[in-house]
Amino acid sequence: MSILYDGTIQSGVAILKDKYKLSEGTISKFLGLDITTLDDDYLSNYTNQTNHAEYALPFLAGTLDATSDDAKLSDVIDGFMHYFDLSIEALALYAEITPAEMKNFISDPSSLSIEKKYHMGMRFMLLHFVLKESYRVEAD
Repeated sequence: MSILYDGTIQSGVAILKDKYKLSEGTISKFLGLDITTLDDDYLSNYTNQTNHAEYALPFLAGTLDATSDDAKLSDVIDGFMHYFDLSIEALALYAEITPAEMKNFISDPSSLSIEKKYHMGMRFMLLHFVLKESYRVEAD
């Protein structure tokens, strides 16, 4: 029987333990809080770490499986365009594809070969990792 995510930290933690077989230590590192001391009244002691856990858990506990890989890659591209005003040409250059291929991918993800999508995904994953602190600056 699978556990359903109900929006609470406790249910998210239970899914991470059950479905992904993560240890309490790993989950605590993911969420930035000690899950062994988390009680049902965690909202009365709300912190930035609690906020991060509530933001991260929907993704970690199920959203990852809820969308296609093409949709995830499209969302990353949308994020780059929104947060950093990256043009289609710049994104194409980072992905090592032509601007026409990037435009086609945006309108029809099946237009790009799996090899090119893999290459683009790997490059964008690294770019996202390098820029992750910049997302936080925008949010502040």
